[in-house]
Amino acid sequence: MPLVEIEGLRVSFSQYDGQIDAVRGVSFTVNEGESLGIVGESGSGKSVSCGALLRLLPTTAKVTAAKMTLDGIDVLKADKEDLKRIRGRSAAMIFQDPMTAFDPVFTIGHQIAETIQAHRDIGKREALAEAEQLLLRVEIKNAADVVKYYPHQLSGGMLQRAMIAMALSCRPKVLIADEPTTALDVTIQAQILQLIKKVQAEFGMALIMITHDLGVIAETVDRVLVMYGGEVMEEGSVAQIFEAPRHDYTKTLLASLHSRFEPSKGDPEAIAPALELRGLAKAYPIRRRNGFRITHGEFQAVQAVDVVLPRNRIVAIVGESGSGKTTTGLMAMRLTEPSRGQILVDGTDISGLDPAALIPFRKRMQIVFQDSYSALDPMLTLTQIIAEPLHIHGLGTSREQTEKALGWLERVGLPRSFGSRYPHELSGGQRQRVAIARALILEPSVLVADEPTSALDVTVKAQIINLLKKLQAELGLSILFISHDLSTVKSLTDSVVVMYRGRVVEEGPTERLFAEPQHPYTRALLDAIPATDPRERGVRTFLSADEIKAQTPRFTVIQTGAAPNATPQLVTIAPGHRVEAIVTT
Repeated sequence: MPLVEIEGLRVSFSQYDGQIDAVRGVSFTVNEGESLGIVGESGSGKSVSCGALLRLLPTTAKVTAAKMTLDGIDVLKADKEDLKRIRGRSAAMIFQDPMTAFDPVFTIGHQIAETIQAHRDIGKREALAEAEQLLLRVEIKNAADVVKYYPHQLSGGMLQRAMIAMALSCRPKVLIADEPTTALDVTIQAQILQLIKKVQAEFGMALIMITHDLGVIAETVDRVLVMYGGEVMEEGSVAQIFEAPRHDYTKTLLASLHSRFEPSKGDPEAIAPALELRGLAKAYPIRRRNGFRITHGEFQAVQAVDVVLPRNRIVAIVGESGSGKTTTGLMAMRLTEPSRGQILVDGTDISGLDPAALIPFRKRMQIVFQDSYSALDPMLTLTQIIAEPLHIHGLGTSREQTEKALGWLERVGLPRSFGSRYPHELSGGQRQRVAIARALILEPSVLVADEPTSALDVTVKAQIINLLKKLQAELGLSILFISHDLSTVKSLTDSVVVMYRGRVVEEGPTERLFAEPQHPYTRALLDAIPATDPRERGVRTFLSADEIKAQTPRFTVIQTGAAPNATPQLVTIAPGHRVEAIVTT
C-alpha cells in the first residue's frame, strides 16, 4: 500500500469575483523510501497539492478528491486527532522561507522542543537535549549555542538546517520539501540538498521535493511529476524525463535549462571602459561592549576592488551572500558611498561629485534590483512607475512621458493595457520586466543588474535574460551582472569577477574561468552547481575558510633585493585572467 495516494485532487479558492481553480484532477502516489519531484512554474499548483495533503490550506480553499490518503488515513475525513498524528509523525514539511516559518520571539531550541513535546510525552529538559542532538545531525556544529539563538541570529542556510531538524524531530515517514533552496547561494544550496538526501537515507523516509529548479530535481529524486496550470503534464522516472521528455511543456522547461546566448559585441574603438572601479572599498564602523568598556572598530565589507566593465559587454560579479558583490554594485551607482577608491564612468571620476553634479551621470547609469516587489511603488500604476525617471529629469511633456512609458511596456513584452495596473496585480516575472523598463527608459549606457532572476522560475528566468540580451544589443548597453546563479552566468556573460569575503580572488573570460578555475574558492563554487543530468550526480566536497586559505595558489618569482611578501595579491596568469595568489621571492 502506498504511503501517499492522491486520486483526482481538485482545489479551488474563493475570490471576490468568483473562484480560481488552482489544482485540476491531480493524481500521484509515493511509496515508502521513494523520492518524488514535483516541478513546474509558480502557480502550477505543486505547493497547493501538498498543502491539501496536510490540510494546511486556508478556509477559502475548497478541496475534493476521489481518494487522498496519507499513511493509511483518509485526509479528507480526518478529525483533529488524526491531523495531529499525521502532521509530524506521518509527514513533515520544510518550507521555502524559514524566516517566516519560525516564530521570531522564541529561541530555536524552544521551538524544536515544543514540536517534540506536542507529539510525545517527554519533559522540557529532555526535549531540549534532543533538539540539540537534532541540530548536530543536520551538521550545525555549535548546536549548544544555536538552541539559545533566535531566528534572526542565523543565516538563511543555518535557518534551513534548523527547519530540517524540526521536521525530523518526530521521525516522519515522508518529508515534504517546498522550494527549500530557492533563495540560497549555490554552495549553501548544494549543502542543503546533500543534507536532505543524507537524512532521508538515515531515517528511511520518503521524499517529496517541490521545486521550479530542474537542477535540484536532477540531483535529488527518482521520479518526476511535471505540473502546469494546475494539471499534471507528464510523469516518469527522472532519467526518462531528462532524456526523452514527451510533453511539449517538459521540453520547453529542459530547453530553458540549457539556454545559450550570443556573445556580446564589444566596442574596439572605445577609448575608456563604460565603467571602471579602482581600489573601491567599503568599511562599516562597529562597536563592541565588554563589560563597561566599549571598543570601536571597522568591518571591511569590500576591500580595494578593481573591476573593469568594457563598452557593450556583460561582466558578472559572483560569490556567496556576504562576499560584498551587492555592496560593490551599489557603490558603483553611488547608492552606497565608498570609504575610498574611484568610480570612473566613460573615464570621468564621479566618486567625489556632489548630488547636483551627479545628476547627468544618473541618466547614464541605472540599476535593476533583486526584489522587484519592494523596488516598485505600490501606490503608482505601471505607466507612472516607468515614466517616473522622465519626470525626475524633466524630459518631455506629461503626454509624451506617458506615451514613451507605454512604448517601453510593449518593448519589454507586456501589453499597453497593463499600464493602468498596479505592481501587486503582476507576477514576479512581469514585475521584473517593469523594473527593467523603468531602468532603461532613459537609455543609459551602464546597467547594474543585482540578482534580477534569483527568485524566478526557470522559464521566466530565461525570458528575462533573453530580454536583457536583446535590449543590450539594441541599446549598446554595458551590464554589470551580480549573481550567485552560476548556470546563468556561464551562458550569458563575457567575463567573470569572483568575490570572496570582500575581495576579488579571481577574474577572467567566462569560458576560460569555467574551464580552468585556478582559485580553490572558484572551484568550490563551480563544483556546487546542480547537475543538469541525473547521471552527473555526485557527492560534493565543501571547503572551509581554512582549507581555502591553505589551497590559495603560490608563485615564486626571482627578484634580487626584494623582501618576501606573504600577503595574497592578484597575479596575471593569462590574458585577462588574474587569480589571487601568495607571491614569494
